[in-house]
Amino acid sequence: MKPQRRSIGNISLESLRLLAENHARVIGGQISFGATMGNAEQDRNIQCSKASGVTPGVANTEFAVPHGLGRVPITLNGWDTNNGGVIYRSTTAWTKTQAFFKCTTASATYNLILV
Repeated sequence: MKPQRRSIGNISLESLRLLAENHARVIGGQISFGATMGNAEQDRNIQCSKASGVTPGVANTEFAVPHGLGRVPITLNGWDTNNGGVIYRSTTAWTKTQAFFKCTTASATYNLILV
């Protein structure tokens, strides 16, 4: 469900109330990155890219993560690793097809979400 973008006709208190109710239904517990790490699920409604992989065998070595956003990502929203490593942004500029990171541990299996 998507919120109505514009009201039709004159703006009245009733139309503002209906617009607020519609937005509350859309936002009220319905915002989701999707249920799985796969990018094919239909229930996601936040434009994001999910990636999984293994970091390089040497800690703090840059690696590229391809994404399908079609734009430069805003941020790394979340990640997890199997060995406690922290994934952080590298100094290489992100592009419309790749984001660049480093990890504090070697050979970490990771999942991450780019927004």
